[in-house]
Amino acid sequence: MDAFTVLENTYYIINRDINFYKDNFGHTYYINVHDEEIQFIDKLFKNVENKLTPSDKMLNYAVSSIYISVVVLEEYLKRNNIKYVLSDMDDIFAGFSKVKNGKYNFSDKTFKELDEILFGLLTDGIDLESRKKSGSERTPNEIITYMLDMLGYDKSVSTKKSIIDPACGTGTFVKQIMERFISGLSDNADLQQLLLEEKLVRAYDTKPSNVFVTKIVIITSLLKAGCICDIGFVKMLVKKLPIYCQDFLEASGNADYIVGNPPYIRLQNLTTEVREYIKKNFKSSTGRFDIFTCFIEHGDKLLKPNGRLCLITSNKYLTANYGVGIRSYLVETGHVRKIVDLCDTRFFGAAVLPAIILCENSNNKSSMVEHIGIKTTDKKSKQRCSDATELFKYIEEIETSKEYIEYGDNIDHRTFEISKGHSKLPIDGKTWNFSSDNESQIKIKMEQEKLCCLQDILDVCVGIKTTADTVFVKPMTEKFIKENKFEDEVVYPLIQSFDVEKWSINWGDNNKDRYILYPHKEENGVMKAYPLEEIPNAAKYLSSNSEVLKGRRYLAKSKTREWYECWVPQKLSKFRQIKIVTRDIVSANTFALDEQGYLCQGNTFFLTKKDSLFVTEYEDMSEYEFYSFVLGLLNSTALEYYQKLISGCLYSQKYRYTTTNLNKWPIPRITKGEAERIAMYVDSIMNCDMEIQEAEREINDIVFNAFSLSDSEINQINKFVGKE
Repeated sequence: MDAFTVLENTYYIINRDINFYKDNFGHTYYINVHDEEIQFIDKLFKNVENKLTPSDKMLNYAVSSIYISVVVLEEYLKRNNIKYVLSDMDDIFAGFSKVKNGKYNFSDKTFKELDEILFGLLTDGIDLESRKKSGSERTPNEIITYMLDMLGYDKSVSTKKSIIDPACGTGTFVKQIMERFISGLSDNADLQQLLLEEKLVRAYDTKPSNVFVTKIVIITSLLKAGCICDIGFVKMLVKKLPIYCQDFLEASGNADYIVGNPPYIRLQNLTTEVREYIKKNFKSSTGRFDIFTCFIEHGDKLLKPNGRLCLITSNKYLTANYGVGIRSYLVETGHVRKIVDLCDTRFFGAAVLPAIILCENSNNKSSMVEHIGIKTTDKKSKQRCSDATELFKYIEEIETSKEYIEYGDNIDHRTFEISKGHSKLPIDGKTWNFSSDNESQIKIKMEQEKLCCLQDILDVCVGIKTTADTVFVKPMTEKFIKENKFEDEVVYPLIQSFDVEKWSINWGDNNKDRYILYPHKEENGVMKAYPLEEIPNAAKYLSSNSEVLKGRRYLAKSKTREWYECWVPQKLSKFRQIKIVTRDIVSANTFALDEQGYLCQGNTFFLTKKDSLFVTEYEDMSEYEFYSFVLGLLNSTALEYYQKLISGCLYSQKYRYTTTNLNKWPIPRITKGEAERIAMYVDSIMNCDMEIQEAEREINDIVFNAFSLSDSEINQINKFVGKE
């Protein structure tokens, strides 16, 4: 019987007598929630018929989790021959005897299986979308072990120094912390002093049920080790263990170690009150920040002298715009010692690509950081590691800058590229792009040889984000448009990411191709929504979908926007001119020329020519010739190499192309004559007048030469991007 099955059964029992639990737990666990906050409960317990309010459902879910953890505790008590009566269990959990019906018998469970039931109360059965909204993900045991080893938290320090888990969930980190704490206990150790008075193990979580379950995790660890001999001490620990139902970002009190997996919650998913508090108190709250950056900052501030912090978070702060605040803070402190970027390894089911950061609060400030990168590759390897524990041990022992390791068993295995090195962190919040010394030197050389950056000659724009594609895009086939008789002025062919191939746009060849219903017009360079009376047929359709469209709160509450608009409209005049288009996530540079004036979806970027001093040398070229030249430059191997160095690798060896990164690309000094040659080769590719590989080779030679790259540097670039 897993955690999900037990939860479902308990939820049903408590559901029948919810008023009793409201009376006993309402003051602690009863909170006002909205329908969207309990969607995961409705999915989880879809077989339980009930008509509870959202707040009652959340209370039931919390009480169910607590009850199950007490049943697990009861099994531990039995195995340790600790005497108790039902009133003792009712002291721990009011109503235990009321729910208890003998349905749950955990006597056949191993200790590991009992622990899995406790840990699974947070995530088992809960869908990825719901976990993503709450920012909750369970960290694998192998990674927790690696992080605690990295901290240096072991039995030699566990009963002398304090440690905090800033977001404990149901206690996965705390479990291993307690195992190390217990291994450091002496025969005459006073648990009450160490745990309740000195508070050497502390944890925080904003969910009361998680706090309770984590306390049970600590108590069961002590019971398993034979450190508890009476029910009275158990009851005292339940009441007094320093596991706090509090936001860690408001916590005080220093610690020697801080370790954990903070929640990943974006700015827009925070309440107004929390948002204002964070922006007022944290330097890391820049842009559309994620709350985990504030956990890094606050944790670092709470470290005692020579204290260490080790957190696993999303890796996006290393390169994303919103990471400028936390990057600036960490460079100023000089506390960062190590970054382990797990990239696309998928060691666990998080909705983000994770990275581990190690900080140390010492007077020995340093801008040099050890970095380890682990990402999937299709390279061959002679070395194999069967599991994550073996892999992390191997990685710590190797000294080479780059190595390839096969990971997994004979049936399910992948190859990882391991890169190790030391880098100086850039100042002023600039992005952290870790690479080997040779790679860094080539990158620096390309930047030194540049004429300008891409942003100096091209305007990079993201496509249309509707935030309601189910209304504006997905049904918009030619047949659907004719049936609804939509007005011509609000319907346009739409480039989606799959329409963009290297060199060309292929719209109209795929049954997934769509138009977009675009209820906007451009007047004097300003985009405005069409009045509905001017587009009656489209208006009828939009009104029939008003519930979805008005559900977008920003537009519904706006005093200057209309509820039926696209979220981020772009100027029609920019779309109608010749432009270069690319995807936002792709494995290699994939730029194409659009001469048809198509509109572009939000998963693409479109680039248009700027009036700039840097393009005066090419002003005699025709518009088509200039765009062909730039297209060849953007699809070159040299710039693909640069992109892959400055952006983080996503899943399946794909890379994210962002406005920020594209704007940074170095544009080399290329004479007009060479630019015309590149344009000629691109035209030959698009008209099938020349073999693509031959034309690309000629273009690459011109670009490599413009960056003054040597043969050995070119070989390294080709090897890096897989074009040996």
